[in-house]
Amino acid sequence: FNVNGKITGFDVSPDGKKLAFSSRGELFVSDVKGKFVRQLKTGSSGRITEVVWLKDNKTILFLKTADGWYNLFKIRADVTEQAQQLTTDKANNRNLGLNSDRSKLVYLSGTRDVRVMDLADFKSKTIVSDELWGFYNSQPSFSPDDKYILFEGRRNFEPDIIIHNLQTGQTTN
Repeated sequence: FNVNGKITGFDVSPDGKKLAFSSRGELFVSDVKGKFVRQLKTGSSGRITEVVWLKDNKTILFLKTADGWYNLFKIRADVTEQAQQLTTDKANNRNLGLNSDRSKLVYLSGTRDVRVMDLADFKSKTIVSDELWGFYNSQPSFSPDDKYILFEGRRNFEPDIIIHNLQTGQTTN
């Protein structure tokens, strides 16, 4: 399985010692020098795109197609286990972003929802429904103090910058 020039999504572990990456729809882990590369078994169907490490340096979250839609899964990189599906949406989830301590994940779902997942229990909730479109979305992100989420909405076919206050629930264009 040659991954040379075919890596589509990757993340460096918080300890800086490992890489997780997708290539041709499959999930791999490696040391940062590339001396050790291992394919993780995520099931025979579906295509993997985005990957992010959790703060334990052992667990990887990734997007994989399930019933035709990109949904979130997790798998441990240090043991042999099956991937566990975390979402079952009938819409594509995408553009994964972690907060500063990797305890929360922000992502887009479908054409309208900005969601936050608590990585302690892997429960997800929609924090804003807005006009996002389903193509060419910018990466949503947390503010440096983790109090706000920044994302791109659409107004009159043009992108607008939108900020959501996680404490008050107020959304500002």
